Amino acid sequence: MAPAILTQRPRILFLDAYDSFSNNIVALVEQTVNVDVIKIFIDDANLSKVTTSGDHAAFTDYLKTFDGVIAGPGPGWAKCDKDVGLMRELWELRDEQLLPVLGICLGFQSMCLAFGADIQRLEEPKHGIVTTVLHKCQSIFRGVEHLLATQYHSLHVKLDHPIQTKRAVRYPAQLWESTDSCPQLEPLAWDFDSERNGAVLMGVRHVQKPFWGVQFHPESVCTNEEGKRIIQNWWADAQSWNRKRIFRNVPKHNLASKTQSSPMTVADFRRELDLYTAKNQSKHSRLGFVENVDSKTIAPEKLASLIARGDGQSLPYLPPYIVHCRTTGSGRLTVADVCELLEMPRREAIVLESGLQSNLLPMAVGTGRYSIIGVVIPGETLRLHYYAGIQRMQLRDGHDKVHTEWNVADPWPYVREVMKSIQRPIPPGNSTWAPFWGGLMGYASYEAGLETIDVNGHEEASYPDICFAYITRTVVFDHQIKKVYVQSIRGIHDKGWVDGTLEKIYEHAGLKSRESTPSSTGLAQVDPFEAHSMMHQYIDSCQQSTAGQNEYCDKVRACQDAIADGQSYELCLTTRNEVRARRPAACRISHAEDNEHSWNLYKRLAGQNPAPFSAYMRMHNVHILSSSPERYISWDRSQTSQCRPIKGTVQKKPGVTADIAHAILSSSKERAENLMIVDLTRHQLHGVYGSENVRVSQLMEVEEYETLWQLVSVVEAVPDGIHTAKTAEDWENPREYASRMRVEKSAPQLGFEAFVKSLPPGSMTGAPKKRSCEILKDVEDGVRRGIYSGVLGYLDVGGGGDFSVVIRTAIKIDDDQSNDKEDVWRIGAGGAVTSQSTPEGEYEEMVAKFGSTNRAFMPPPAAKPKLDRRAIEIIEPDDPEFAELLASMRGGEELTLDDAQLMLRAVEQELRRRAAAGEVDDVTEVE
Repeated sequence: MAPAILTQRPRILFLDAYDSFSNNIVALVEQTVNVDVIKIFIDDANLSKVTTSGDHAAFTDYLKTFDGVIAGPGPGWAKCDKDVGLMRELWELRDEQLLPVLGICLGFQSMCLAFGADIQRLEEPKHGIVTTVLHKCQSIFRGVEHLLATQYHSLHVKLDHPIQTKRAVRYPAQLWESTDSCPQLEPLAWDFDSERNGAVLMGVRHVQKPFWGVQFHPESVCTNEEGKRIIQNWWADAQSWNRKRIFRNVPKHNLASKTQSSPMTVADFRRELDLYTAKNQSKHSRLGFVENVDSKTIAPEKLASLIARGDGQSLPYLPPYIVHCRTTGSGRLTVADVCELLEMPRREAIVLESGLQSNLLPMAVGTGRYSIIGVVIPGETLRLHYYAGIQRMQLRDGHDKVHTEWNVADPWPYVREVMKSIQRPIPPGNSTWAPFWGGLMGYASYEAGLETIDVNGHEEASYPDICFAYITRTVVFDHQIKKVYVQSIRGIHDKGWVDGTLEKIYEHAGLKSRESTPSSTGLAQVDPFEAHSMMHQYIDSCQQSTAGQNEYCDKVRACQDAIADGQSYELCLTTRNEVRARRPAACRISHAEDNEHSWNLYKRLAGQNPAPFSAYMRMHNVHILSSSPERYISWDRSQTSQCRPIKGTVQKKPGVTADIAHAILSSSKERAENLMIVDLTRHQLHGVYGSENVRVSQLMEVEEYETLWQLVSVVEAVPDGIHTAKTAEDWENPREYASRMRVEKSAPQLGFEAFVKSLPPGSMTGAPKKRSCEILKDVEDGVRRGIYSGVLGYLDVGGGGDFSVVIRTAIKIDDDQSNDKEDVWRIGAGGAVTSQSTPEGEYEEMVAKFGSTNRAFMPPPAAKPKLDRRAIEIIEPDDPEFAELLASMRGGEELTLDDAQLMLRAVEQELRRRAAAGEVDDVTEVE
């Protein structure tokens, strides 16, 4: 086969076995050597066709245009034709068709299997584990020094080598000799990290053909720089082989002579590599704690026009040509204050709120500087719905009535076209840091995400899987500089609303400030017997229902079986828990009362479990109360993106100190969970932003929340030519937010493309994503996750976006209620299952995560009594009704609420009388 190297820029073909790290390998290769990498899937329909003679002529012809091939990693067994696909054809190429191949992980195992080796399960699977690899310092390992390599595998290659069968060699050089079973495979590297696994083959080369392979992942963020050198060496050898082939046949390679020496065992090699010290593990145990449009479907451009420009009838004409914006100081105002000032709790609303410290500043830099209030205008705000399973899309008017509906294979081109149509308004006349001027706010469910990776077959739901509202009026808090932005994109005549709303907020901020200023005039006190009495009764009626421990542990074991079989590296198992409560009579009668009740529950949740990405959403038949700590993806108007995957959790409880939490989160199990999701996130961003533009700015750092410690990483992607944020402060102050100029130099909608292509969130699936989701669907008995495990946030008309992962969230669907006298709140929870997990530990983690949200539905813990050394006087007012009630109480009779209020008023009147007569020195209002 004539190498392509002579006629054009070198090209490498990458065979993708549906792995979730493939783009990272492509990026590593393109960063390390001067080539173009072209990726195809192992079951490519055109190239997998077999001729009548039984060969793959289309594939072999296609190979003629390449200088080399990388057979990549993936789930499954090399023995399964479906799992390796076109890879197996590489090893059967005739001499004149040969070209250099590098096999990685599954590709490595497929190569070894083709030349006599066997594939077996590891005793101790290795996923997200970084180990020291012993290598020969020859071939693709020449010049490689101390190699720390990340492993993702449950299966390994057996060469019938003495170091594997007898756990010893007669002399050290025998370690690098081929075996009688596999004479064409020369060992190049071994791993001795696990005593249970013994010697695990990490690298080989074929002694006659231009085939090399490694078991580990050189592209992982935790593989050291020597991984790049291995890629450079392989490409140098591949080019050398291609050049030699031009002039003569491929030479036969003889085995190198070996020097005899004394016998060595697995234990000897482990000792040489200082691996016995790995036994010193932490003493803290985790257990301690569409594009295709048919004739019946409207085109995406038509939908975009309806939303932006209306239809002249029921849909308003409100093109977002201009952003009206005014600013005032926020003072001591909270997000809840403004929402209630605008009377939003009794209506539909969307609120994205950042958890704050007691001084009203953000919890931490980079974890939620802004809060956004999306004003849903009754009778006007348009909505976009999509129902997975039946693949039905709807445009609804301001009264939540269907205006247009149609079937569609892919909803996201419609959303993209809508945003393209309404983007690039005239920016605000004044400088603003607000990341959201207006646009779409809402959510996408887990099932909507599954459809993007071709995992289908969900049952129909009574709620939309994608629900976006077209928000034209907003109030944005900048908690860092304590400002409020009142904004409108509702047309050139909406400045009056902006001015009037700003005036309201300004006056209320002044009133809030005066409330905390000492004054001789006492402010009215709320009657404690009236305030939230409905809420107290509601909380008392709540009954929690969680998954049974035995059932959940069985599912953890099922996940571990799949991992041990090589089908996945990590599986993010979840389950549905419920809270049932007696619905107040007022909520049964009035939607406004029901909405306000959900709002009050959200305030309880946000107060008891503050989080950087909290959210309240009341739209259609959906009530969402979220206290999520995890950002899914955020991108600014220059299309610079950031993801903050969270994996690794320690619950706060008695006896668990910060030091203990850090020790647990430093264990290989917790770090492996996080590493796998970081590598997955890098893969997703590389697929959109290219090879050079993705970096990990924070790797596995511990962050503290109200009820948990968690391990958090940050992955960023920056388009070419855009200023790169070097610190968290830079990320929070992007130039484009404050600029009055439009950002035109970046590629359009890169952030949106990354948002869609990363669905569903990798932290809720595991890796490889597609196979993991298929396994989880079976393990979770096909039960819909729904909005939980999905994403929630906004798409800005200026080109930015920000979404959280829907976790630590309570969800109520009106149409799903079994009867109108009972509320059912669903609270999903779970955790990442790996080969190192214990079923009991995973169950405890799930319960802890459920508990952080469930606190909003539980009575507050009893306050410890305060010692008061003052004398206590029993006041008995000179009031016949009071005397009668007091006598009844002393006689053991139960008081009604009205009785108690009467007694309270009598006591207050007596205190005021005595104060006026000078009989007491100090009077304290009864609260």
